[in-house]
Amino acid sequence: MATAASAAHLRDQFGTWLRERGVPALQTNEILLAVNEALANCVDHAYSDHHAVGTMAVQADFEPSDGCLSVCVTDHGTWRQPGPHRKNDRRGRGVVLMHAMADHCTINGRLDGTTVCLDYRTAASH
Repeated sequence: MATAASAAHLRDQFGTWLRERGVPALQTNEILLAVNEALANCVDHAYSDHHAVGTMAVQADFEPSDGCLSVCVTDHGTWRQPGPHRKNDRRGRGVVLMHAMADHCTINGRLDGTTVCLDYRTAASH
């Protein structure tokens, strides 16, 4: 479900998954910040035109031998183009933050939902 509570639960589970793979704490925190933004966008935007709460998912792949991590957050809601920012608007910086925090970020908005993929090179200790 795309709710604030489920987003927090997914983020916490993913943080545990990262720590179990030896991703250093500082990098884990940076990755979780970007993943949290993707999850928050699902909660805040993907289903705003729907009558029922939709779903969201986190899928990750980690290759320890070369330290490559890919994490994708997917919803099945409605894609909305980002609008112009108002001068005093304190929101709307999540996409910029995701691009800044990841080594590579792609956002694929489709008619049947959105997928945000964040790719990293990690300094995992395993």
